[in-house]
Amino acid sequence: MRYRRVICASKAALGGAIQRVPALDGLRAAAIAVVVVYHIDSAVLPAGHYSVTLFFVLSGYVVTGSLCAEMDRTGRVDLGSFYRRRVLRLVPALLAVCLAMVAVGIGWSRLIAVLGFYANYARIEGLDLERLTHTWFIAVIVHFYLLWPLAIAGLRARHRTLVVGGLALAAIAWRATAIEVMSPGWVYNATDTNAAALLVGCYLAVAQPTPWRFAKWSVPALLALMLVPAFDVTGTTIFWGGFLALALSALTVQYALTGPVWLANSVLLRVAEMSFGLYLWHYVLIRSDIALWLALALTFAATAASWYLLERPVLRWAARRKSQARTLPALSA
Repeated sequence: MRYRRVICASKAALGGAIQRVPALDGLRAAAIAVVVVYHIDSAVLPAGHYSVTLFFVLSGYVVTGSLCAEMDRTGRVDLGSFYRRRVLRLVPALLAVCLAMVAVGIGWSRLIAVLGFYANYARIEGLDLERLTHTWFIAVIVHFYLLWPLAIAGLRARHRTLVVGGLALAAIAWRATAIEVMSPGWVYNATDTNAAALLVGCYLAVAQPTPWRFAKWSVPALLALMLVPAFDVTGTTIFWGGFLALALSALTVQYALTGPVWLANSVLLRVAEMSFGLYLWHYVLIRSDIALWLALALTFAATAASWYLLERPVLRWAARRKSQARTLPALSA
């Protein structure tokens, strides 16, 4: 009964203003923690890269839910506002990291690939991104941000489940095919092969299926999968195992939607708030030549500085501008 009540509330949210689910933020924080551990020592979590799959499913769910809520509420997607919010959320922090890399001598070819948001395809072509390797993920997310609002804006509500479900199945089929016909680098980095996880999240947002009873076991199951050495990055086995990671990630998102208390605790929510800066800074510092303890200390310091001195002020400035834009027409009326 608890599952059904939460899902009904989520459906109501999609019909109006989407409601924030704190446990989803907590899940994002838990996923970034797995990424950090994996990058520190992959021997601890040999298949920790599957947390990226969870990120994609979660992103697909949250973005699609927000877009559909806006469509249902206003009859349109404000593309300008959507793109502006994403630019303000991503670019300042990313630019700060790139400037820091300029200071330590990272080549401009790498920076152009990162800031041009084609780092994933540059990596496929053999460009060593060095301490910016992790930005391939950001490129995939940006491509999704660019294209998906256009799809939702042109899709009628009654067709969403069928169309998005069909796209998700097609993307899964393409990923399975690509494992056999494309290079491992393409399967791992390309936007089209990672679309499977994104679109599964999108499908969850439009279909809102009732979580399976054993969804609560998806978190330990996904973590156990990440502990299996056979799914490390040395062979194509990781790609076939990725379909299991995809299924478990979908169940994990459904589990988070039931509002588990442990995913909504204040520590995870604070980490989630600063998660983008943490993702950006941890890798460039861990992959430097300094001691690990110092790299971690600097990671926490840089993450906090990025949030409090750059990201949050930019977001607050944007919120004030938006508020003023709404107030001025009313004053002139």
